[in-house]
Amino acid sequence: MTEAADWVAALAGRARPILVAYPLSFDWSFLYWYFTKFSRKGSPFNHSQCFDIKTAFAVKAHIPIASAGRSRLMPSLRPNGAHTHNALDDAIEQAQVFANLFEWDGIHGEGY
Repeated sequence: MTEAADWVAALAGRARPILVAYPLSFDWSFLYWYFTKFSRKGSPFNHSQCFDIKTAFAVKAHIPIASAGRSRLMPSLRPNGAHTHNALDDAIEQAQVFANLFEWDGIHGEGY
C-alpha cells in the first residue's frame, strides 16, 4: 500500500489527489482503511479528498440519491463496455462515467 500511495502521489504531482468513485462509500471505506492500516504514509487522499459520482448524477438529474443507481444512467452517460467486475475494467468504466457526467449539462427543471 505504500507503493500504491507513492504511485497516486506521483500521478498527482503537485496537485492534491482526489478519489473518484461510483458509489464512493464502498471504495472509500475499503481504500481508506487499507491505506491507513498498511501504508507507512497513510492515505494519499487524506481523510476527505473524494468525489462521489452517484451524488453528482443525482444533483444533475434532479433525483434523490437513492434513485441514482447505475441502472438509472441514460445511455449517453454509460461506459462503453460491459461490466466485468474486473478491478481495472471497473476503474475504466467509472472514469468514463465521470467524464461523461462532467461534460453533461444535466436535466433542467424536474427530474426525468
